Amino acid sequence: MALIRRDVYLKNLTALGFKSFADKTSLDFQPGVTAIVGPNGCGKSNVSDAIRWVLGEQSAKALRGSGMVDVIFNGTDQRKALGMAEVSMTMGGIDTDQLKAAGVDLPYNEVTVTRRLFRDGGSDYFINKVSCRLKDIQQLFMGTGMGRASYGIMAQGNITQLISSKPDDRRLVFEEAAGITRFKTQKKEALRKLDYTEQNLLRVSDTIREVKRQIGSLQRQAGKAKRYKEFMDELQNLESQFARHQLGEFQETIRQCEQAISEFKGKSDDFTGTIESEEALINQARQQRGAIEKQVNEAQEKGANLQAELERLESRIQFSHERIQELDEHVAKAHDDIAQAEQRSSDAEQELAGMQAKLGDADNAVGDIRRTVDEKQAACNALEEELGQREETLRQAQSESYSVAQELTRVRNEINSIDLQKRGNTVRLEKLSSEKTQLEEEETKLRERLGQFSSDVEDRKSTVQSHRGTVEERQQRLADLQERLAKLTAELDDLLRFQAEKRSRLNVLKQLQASNEGVSAGVQAAIRESEAALGLLADKIRVPGKYVAAVEAALGRHLQLVITRQATDAQSILASLSEGKKGRADIVALDLISGGTQPSIDAAKLDEFGGVAALGQVGCDADVQPLLDRLLGRLVIVPDLDAAMRGREQHRDLDFVTSAGELLSRHGVFSGGLGNGNASASLLARKNEIAELEKELDGVGSNVDDQSREKGDMQAEQTALQAGLQEEQTELRQQEVSIASSEGELKALENSQRVLAQKIEGVTFELESLSGQESEGSGKRDSLAAELVSLEEREAANSTLLGEVTGVVEGLRGRRDVASGELTEAKVGLASEEQLLASFRRQLEPLNIRIEELKQLVAQRRSDIDTGGNKKTQTEKDIADSTQRIAAVRSEREQSSGKIAGLLSQKTEADKKVEEREEALRSIREELSSSQEHRSKLEVELAQNNMMAKNLCERIQEKYQIVLQEVEAECLKVTEDDSGGIKVKVAVEGEADGETDWESVGEKVAELQDRLDRMGPVNLVAIEEYKETEERYSFLTSQHDDLVKAKEQLLEVIEQINAETTEMFRATFEKIRDNFRELFTEVFEGGKADLVLVDEEDILNSGIEIVARPPGKKLQSITLLSGGEQTMTAVSLLFSIYQVSPSPFCVLDELDAPLDESNINRFIRVLKRFIDQSQFLIITHSKRTISMADTLYGVTMQEHGVSKLVSVKFQETERNEDGARARETQPTDSRGPAAKPKSAVESDDDSDVISMGK
Repeated sequence: MALIRRDVYLKNLTALGFKSFADKTSLDFQPGVTAIVGPNGCGKSNVSDAIRWVLGEQSAKALRGSGMVDVIFNGTDQRKALGMAEVSMTMGGIDTDQLKAAGVDLPYNEVTVTRRLFRDGGSDYFINKVSCRLKDIQQLFMGTGMGRASYGIMAQGNITQLISSKPDDRRLVFEEAAGITRFKTQKKEALRKLDYTEQNLLRVSDTIREVKRQIGSLQRQAGKAKRYKEFMDELQNLESQFARHQLGEFQETIRQCEQAISEFKGKSDDFTGTIESEEALINQARQQRGAIEKQVNEAQEKGANLQAELERLESRIQFSHERIQELDEHVAKAHDDIAQAEQRSSDAEQELAGMQAKLGDADNAVGDIRRTVDEKQAACNALEEELGQREETLRQAQSESYSVAQELTRVRNEINSIDLQKRGNTVRLEKLSSEKTQLEEEETKLRERLGQFSSDVEDRKSTVQSHRGTVEERQQRLADLQERLAKLTAELDDLLRFQAEKRSRLNVLKQLQASNEGVSAGVQAAIRESEAALGLLADKIRVPGKYVAAVEAALGRHLQLVITRQATDAQSILASLSEGKKGRADIVALDLISGGTQPSIDAAKLDEFGGVAALGQVGCDADVQPLLDRLLGRLVIVPDLDAAMRGREQHRDLDFVTSAGELLSRHGVFSGGLGNGNASASLLARKNEIAELEKELDGVGSNVDDQSREKGDMQAEQTALQAGLQEEQTELRQQEVSIASSEGELKALENSQRVLAQKIEGVTFELESLSGQESEGSGKRDSLAAELVSLEEREAANSTLLGEVTGVVEGLRGRRDVASGELTEAKVGLASEEQLLASFRRQLEPLNIRIEELKQLVAQRRSDIDTGGNKKTQTEKDIADSTQRIAAVRSEREQSSGKIAGLLSQKTEADKKVEEREEALRSIREELSSSQEHRSKLEVELAQNNMMAKNLCERIQEKYQIVLQEVEAECLKVTEDDSGGIKVKVAVEGEADGETDWESVGEKVAELQDRLDRMGPVNLVAIEEYKETEERYSFLTSQHDDLVKAKEQLLEVIEQINAETTEMFRATFEKIRDNFRELFTEVFEGGKADLVLVDEEDILNSGIEIVARPPGKKLQSITLLSGGEQTMTAVSLLFSIYQVSPSPFCVLDELDAPLDESNINRFIRVLKRFIDQSQFLIITHSKRTISMADTLYGVTMQEHGVSKLVSVKFQETERNEDGARARETQPTDSRGPAAKPKSAVESDDDSDVISMGK
């Protein structure tokens, strides 16, 4: 029980944001009784809920809520809800030694436990401000009465629940009181490990069967692989020798080919010199022939040029004759053209003279007619002018009349329009007034709706922003949690791996220890077969690790001493060993060893050379201490031999041993050195290592359990966070979509408001415009009516004037028409005469042009005749020159032909010499080609041999990874075996009597290769795999044995836990049962009660029934008792448990509410008996209960929904009989001056005072 101690008490409770304690509220407690009072609904019970919650309560229903977030302050009309609740509870008077003994390492005399919960579901736990797990807090209070099955916190409903609960549930309280809760947790963990061990055992068994099956297959494969390797080794040796022989033959052939190629190369060089000299002569002859060919070509080219010139001159003469004939034809034609032109020119001059006479007569007639036309034109113009003036007067009168008519029409239309507009405006004004009123009403409603909607959108935006912050905070918390979980998983894997390694090592060492590995066969037989053997000396002593080597060296074989109590036992064991020939053993009888007087060793003198007495460093059981005194009484442990030598100089009666195990006896004998060890060399080291491993495994197991639980908590928290985060994100997205929709609606409303305002503005403007038009139209109609009268008068005057002017104009138009007809006739005659005159003039100009053209033609033809005569003379001269040149060219051509004939004769002789030289060179080349062909064949043969030798070397290198050139040639002896087969072996000296039969060796190689091929696929690694599988099988078998032993050990642990918890529960139950019987009778002043196990055969799982019979009633079910009777029965049971296992403090929340006066007195009387054993925190309304308090707190709710502490002012009242009885229950003097209630909080505010009688 981690905290059970008289001095432990509840020192402080601080709450922030927990239920109705919105502000930070701190309550200080002292040992004794503290009462908390206040009106109903003020939050008193929230104090007990805070204590229950900080101790790790996980049921929201037990805290009077539907969900755990209900414990967070949810806000009031004036305050906002908080996002966190935090409660801290401080316990004082802690004994750190008791905590360590209970498995809780906290070096503090005060422990503050803190629990914090956030509205998003996240929670934290702290012990002394250090983060911890819920399990750590539960472990701290486990078995104290404040654990999960707490009986230290009792509310009005809880106390009766203890009575009305099921027997199995009621058992949990008794287990808490018995302190076996922790043992049950350990048992559960052991069962989990047992299940894990059984699973591993099944897995290892399956693996062993599989490995055993693999061993059979691998054994066959390994045998085949061995045979394959034998054949392969023999084949490698023979084939490498055979290949070395073939390589020698290839190399000899290559040498011969290279020698022949060298000889052919000398002959080729001789042929090459001869060919070069012949080619030089041929080239010289070819050059001579080329010079002759060049002269021939030049002469032939010159003859061709002369022939071309001759043909050109002949062609030129022929062209000149044709040109002369053409010129004669042109001259004759020119004379004909001149005669014809002169005749046409004479005819044209005669026609021109007649035309000039006609032109003069026509010109005179046109002059006469033109004068007549001018006279008639003047008369017409005078009439036209007068008519124009009259018509202008008429147009002005008509225009005036038209204008007046238009004005009349306009004025009449405007008057009608004004009348129509007036009637329309009256109707429109009525409609617009109604529309304006309706639009203004709509605008007012829309403005109100827009304001409400805008405010709602802003509120929702604020909510979404807050929600988004919560989501981001959760995301960050989830990321941190995932990072911590990954790190914790890695650490846990490392721990499990480390734990498995250490456990495996421990199991091996324990197995060695159990089998007495390293102990002689005789000693093993003595211990195994004789019950009188108490064990080995090595098992009875305890040696620190740094002195193991020294003590082992000093004791030597004595470590394997078999210890017995009586000398007769030793004799019996020796006799048994001798009879069975089971080996030798050293046996010591403790009754033969007397105390004696051991030499005293001065520790101060030993310090001079760094020595310590060995006896003081070795622990042992009391019964073997005399034996150890005799064995180690004179032994001193020193750092090294130098220190031993110095010590011996001072103490010659002592033995010395170094830390490394080197011994110097008092007789001067040195022992030491390193070897392979002896039978007892590792006994002490193994024993120490087992102890260290067990201690280390205990620590590692605790760490693994803690980290596994922490991982489970973190995974659960991660799952909860992920689920909550997903819900929050979904809700956030829905809210954002809703806000976006609302903003769209808000914009639509704002747009509607703008449109509506524009409509109202338009209607107002139209109303104002219509009113102005109405007043303006009335004045305009009056002016238009006056204007209409004036225009009608003007219209009558214009009609009279228009008639007069129209008559005058018609007379003038008749006269103008007559004059115009006469003028037209005169103009027609003038036009005819002018047309005739123009025709004569047009004919006169072409005649003059024609005469001039004929004169020019005659002059041109005469010039052409002169030019043709000159050209004819020049052409005749060219013909004479060309004829003279033709004669010279023909002479020169004949000379060139003779020269060409001589040169062609020389060329024929040169061609003959070149052919003769080329024929000789061709013969030499054929001989050279034949020589080169033979050489090429030799080179091909050489290349083939080189390639075959190279391929042979590469094949051997690839097949056997050896260099063929480095293989040393050996002489092989070929024989026949018993079956007639070929047998090849290396010939030793004296056996090499002939050459090796390489053909037989090749046959043997082929035979071995065929054997290998017929063996098929061979698993060469099967040998190693078989060996590894054998080792694995041995290892798995060892692991299987270890798991079996671990299972047996776990079963033993579970059995031990069951035995211890059964005894503890039985003892506690009997004590509580006796206390309950007595206390029930005392409380009820009679009656009977008992506690009964439902199944006495199964104490560890049996439920507990409560049997109660108050005075004067029959034995009946506990549930049929009244509320007060159930409460007092529960009180009796609670204090019966307290008598056996009191908790550090007890919280009673309105436990006395259903009690009447007499029962309250009994309750107080019982409570008084336990005040010195525990601290009590009582929430009550009863004055008698309050009178017992050492400290008093008042709780009120000045602000609705918010609790706070207030001071309490006591007023003296008349002491009555009840007050006297209440004072009788005051704390005894042992509790000091706290017997009188005192104020918990001082305040000068009279409004917060609760008046109470004392």
